[in-house]
Amino acid sequence: MRRALAMIVILAALAGVSACSVLSGGSVELPSGVVYPAITPDPAVTQDVTVDYSFSFEGKEQAVSVTVSGAVYAGADVAEKSVTRFGNAHENDWIEEYYPAFVNEPHQDAFYDALLAQTRAIKASMGLDSDRYVELLLTFVQSIEYRTDPVDLSPKFPIETFVEQWGDCDDKTLLLAGLLSREDYDVAVLLFEAEQHVALGIRSDINDYRGTGYAFAETTSPGFVGMVPDGLGGGIALVSEPRVFRIDGGTTPFTASDTVAFIMDRDVQLQQLSVELGEALDTADAELAELSAQASSLKAQLEAYSATADTARYNELVPEYNAAAEAYNAKAAERNELATRYNDTVNARSYVYDHLDDRFGVYRYLSR
Repeated sequence: MRRALAMIVILAALAGVSACSVLSGGSVELPSGVVYPAITPDPAVTQDVTVDYSFSFEGKEQAVSVTVSGAVYAGADVAEKSVTRFGNAHENDWIEEYYPAFVNEPHQDAFYDALLAQTRAIKASMGLDSDRYVELLLTFVQSIEYRTDPVDLSPKFPIETFVEQWGDCDDKTLLLAGLLSREDYDVAVLLFEAEQHVALGIRSDINDYRGTGYAFAETTSPGFVGMVPDGLGGGIALVSEPRVFRIDGGTTPFTASDTVAFIMDRDVQLQQLSVELGEALDTADAELAELSAQASSLKAQLEAYSATADTARYNELVPEYNAAAEAYNAKAAERNELATRYNDTVNARSYVYDHLDDRFGVYRYLSR
């Protein structure tokens, strides 16, 4: 089930908002500007929250455990998630800063620091380069349960998504954007208004999405950076041009897009080859069945001649039977070779989709 974007809801809500007025020196003045979602920690909440996660990356189980300020989380949970526009602010002034307001809300800094300290430790222990570190953080966020709130359609602050251990497309994308931007990566939020979907973009000069300069990264399901899902829930495909909202914080690009492109091209080739081999295998099976019937018929005749001691006819039929048996065996060998190639092709495709947490390993596997 997809989640309606809060941005759409906010636009509708703003249409009915009148500017607030204040008295100054006996006259009425209208405040101007835009007020974005912000967190006010709840001082009444003194108990912190420890959250544990485990997830697989490159075939190895990883774990993080982070203690989060209960006061900050409680404040985020009840915070207003819409925008208030005052006075002379133009109708769309708020849009560019809406998503960054959730990502960069400063009360979340301690949470980001604590989580990234642990992912950096994993990076160091595995010897990850900058591209594989992107994939580590992406895989972590993808492992968080995808779920849509049936009542509240507004985005959540990243600290909420982390503590609650679930979120929908915008929630998970904002969390990943916060992590990557603080690790000096150039990232953006990609908003598909027509499809009501949000994904992450990470700077890439190769295999960027529709000329945006950013490679596509889906947070709601497993997949490599640059791998665009065939469809969303309900079979909806991404066809609209995304709006791009850059998150300030970094300049580092993702530089492994060429290997992802290789994997995707190879997957297309394997898919086509599996179709061709499957059709050839069906043809071979049909031919094998016909040859088997011919050989079985000849064998039955030989058994009948043997039973009646008709040696002449028996000996006369033996060469024909042997030729039929030889043809059957040759076709069976051909069919088995096709089956081996077909199975190898299917297994290669299965390997790709069974290892969507390991672009590095899949690339090596397909490059053998």
